[in-house]
Amino acid sequence: MTKIHFADVAERRLILKRDESIPLSNKMDQEVASAMSRVLFHQQAPAHIRIMNAKMNAKGAITAIAHPNATAEMASPYRDSILTAARMVDKGFVNIEEHETRGD
Repeated sequence: MTKIHFADVAERRLILKRDESIPLSNKMDQEVASAMSRVLFHQQAPAHIRIMNAKMNAKGAITAIAHPNATAEMASPYRDSILTAARMVDKGFVNIEEHETRGD
């Protein structure tokens, strides 16, 4: 029987940073997540490389969570397309970072 690896939530996080000088959009978090997943589909990324959830903090940065079978690193070849899709929903996004974890 094949064992399926489920990535830790920390490994699945993409952080979308904002230019804080641009006003926050009134778009919902899931609109950004949906736009990012759609572009991954259109870029023919493997089916497990999708964004499942997104949550905006008080400064407007978004933490996006990838599918349980994917890591943020797996999405990195699609980074520019993901950022472009997010910017179509909210022009304030300027960068994507993988969540840093420390193995201390």
